[in-house]
Amino acid sequence: MHCLFFHKNRLTDWNGTDLARPYPAVNATLFKTSAVKAIALMEDANLVMAKITSSTSFSSELMAAAQQSDQKEVERMIQSTGIKKKPKITYNPDGITMNFVDYAGDKECCHIITQLRWV
Repeated sequence: MHCLFFHKNRLTDWNGTDLARPYPAVNATLFKTSAVKAIALMEDANLVMAKITSSTSFSSELMAAAQQSDQKEVERMIQSTGIKKKPKITYNPDGITMNFVDYAGDKECCHIITQLRWV
């Protein structure tokens, strides 16, 4: 037998569990971990952006390597900026995309994606 009660205009069961709430109880641990890891990814993305904006030779060589589909050189150049997490790098005739990803345990917890156009 199930008993339902209304308490302060809320539907609850006999334990006081809110039946109108279809979500699990709030636990911000993973959320906070994701935010910490995302900050580190943003710092990596910032290193790449700073290098691109501060060095005409770097940005020109990076574009040239991407336009020649030299994936190893593109990755080497991005890694040379001092980043800690290697992003997934894709490019096309219009520009380059870098997807920085981190994990909390075995769960993907955050992405920072930068898309830069050169055409």
